[in-house]
Amino acid sequence: MIPGLERYFRILYGDDEAKYLLAKRIPAERCKSLEDMWDEHETLRKYFRELLKEGEKAGGRADYSFLDLKHDILYELLKNCIFCERRCGVNRFEKTGFCGCGVQSHYSSEFLHFGEEPELVPSHTIFFNRCTFACVYCQNWDIVVGDPGDAVNAEKMAEIIRMRSLQGSRNVNFVGGNPDQHAHTVLNILRHSEVNLPMIWNSNMYHSSELALIIEDVMDVFLADFRYGNDKCARRLSGVRNYWKVVTRNFKSAYENSEMIIRHLVLPGHVECCTEPIVRWVSENLGKDVRFNLMFQYYPTYRAHEFQDINRGLSFEERREAKRIVNSHGLKNLV
Repeated sequence: MIPGLERYFRILYGDDEAKYLLAKRIPAERCKSLEDMWDEHETLRKYFRELLKEGEKAGGRADYSFLDLKHDILYELLKNCIFCERRCGVNRFEKTGFCGCGVQSHYSSEFLHFGEEPELVPSHTIFFNRCTFACVYCQNWDIVVGDPGDAVNAEKMAEIIRMRSLQGSRNVNFVGGNPDQHAHTVLNILRHSEVNLPMIWNSNMYHSSELALIIEDVMDVFLADFRYGNDKCARRLSGVRNYWKVVTRNFKSAYENSEMIIRHLVLPGHVECCTEPIVRWVSENLGKDVRFNLMFQYYPTYRAHEFQDINRGLSFEERREAKRIVNSHGLKNLV
């Protein structure tokens, strides 16, 4: 059993159940106002945590469940969207927010992915479109700013998930772009799903504290991207504010409530300002057993040519220094 992913493997071996299945078995009261929904959510979340800790199941599927309540809260939040920490507050039933998404979600592809971390493959990756970041070096720019892809039908996607599980998928990996702006659609998919597989949130970790309360109870693993070691680099290269405060808050919360693999894409010229502070913070705040993946896949693409410091690949010296930093802080790099 791999440290830090014990529950993930218990689900795979059939010794435990995915969180979302437990959430579907907890009865909830239907509420009219968003305030009442949140109150009911807080009460049930405490109960959910107790059941999860004790490893008990909540009985048969509820007519209206904790998962349904979460789904309905998200649909209410779409009227004044705060899914991510941009908090643009648009009514997504009427127009799109910064992410370029309205209510209808789109995806560019879904397939069994063999290029993820070893413990995850084959991973059923579902690539949603658009993103809450604006990375100038975006390696998925074609689905972030290009063709929106196919509209998501929740029932059909649930059937695809079932089919992929029969083909050998070890998990369902919600990615993009970024999944945050599609959280309401993801939960709707789960409402129609029954497969007992770990659910993975493959995220830039810039989600709001409200969204964290919703997704941490249904996602078994956070495949979490830790990109920058300071706000200046985050603002300049991804167009986000208060990056460090937001993501460190979310990393702590997700680590307390779910299992986690951290990814850090090393950027050329940013080992000292980004890699080192990230590794140090992870070591001091999440512990040395956290699953950490130091990634050297960077290549200049999209608008990277406009930024001299990142308009090149990584040097051998930068790779070696990044590895030295990880080793010096006691983290175990996955590769």
